[in-house]
Amino acid sequence: MFSIIDSEKEALQQLGKRLRTSRKKRGDRQEDAAARCGVSTLTYQKMENGNPGTSVGVWVRAIRLYGAFELLPELFPLSLFDIEGDD
Repeated sequence: MFSIIDSEKEALQQLGKRLRTSRKKRGDRQEDAAARCGVSTLTYQKMENGNPGTSVGVWVRAIRLYGAFELLPELFPLSLFDIEGDD
């Protein structure tokens, strides 16, 4: 597994805590959330613990279910110089 720096680890742990809080507010058990995200309960538990090995696709699903999915595009904002379709 790759290593991450302390600030990245802290960010993932905070993200996991927020996911846990959102899940609990909705009244879902971890098993429910795991099923909704299409992963095992163990994988979901790793997400809530801030494990860096969870795929981004699963995180996107969890954010759609429990977070602010509409804000995802703001993670990589486009500048006036970006050209659509340019790789």
